[in-house]
Amino acid sequence: MERPVVMMGALGVALIALGGAAGAVQLRAPRNVQGTPASPQSAQLATRSATARASGRLDEALALAEQGIRADADDPWPYYNKAMALGELGRVDEAGAAFREAERRYFPGDLWGKSVAVYGRANTYAQAGRCAEANAAYADYTSLVWDYDAKSVDLVRRYAAECRPRVSPPPTPAQ
Repeated sequence: MERPVVMMGALGVALIALGGAAGAVQLRAPRNVQGTPASPQSAQLATRSATARASGRLDEALALAEQGIRADADDPWPYYNKAMALGELGRVDEAGAAFREAERRYFPGDLWGKSVAVYGRANTYAQAGRCAEANAAYADYTSLVWDYDAKSVDLVRRYAAECRPRVSPPPTPAQ
């Protein structure tokens, strides 16, 4: 069973209009969350990065995330967007490091933001077939959300059990 890929970006589930038409539905971050503040410039760049990534423009998403980090090195969302783009580009080690940078920057009370980053790290490792690292990150996620999201804990435990290492094809002989 394939694990869903989290598609969240700046400011929670980025305020990205779906379809662009008048009256289009907008996704919104959860309410009543003690979020980590960001500068207006980094927040805008993080949102643009999330939009680019959602549209499959990964190099642009990565560049915008880097600009967001330069605009406000304490804002976790550009690091999160950088990590997501790197993971989708197959740059798993760099993605893991960027997820950790995002996790480190969320305020202690911003459990939702931190949990999104920890889950992103776990999912990136699992998608790459790096099950030991995925399972360690899933355990971090479980510890973080244990008190308030039992369904999510059950789900990530299932994901951890379903993780399978990727088998590399044998090298082709030199011609």
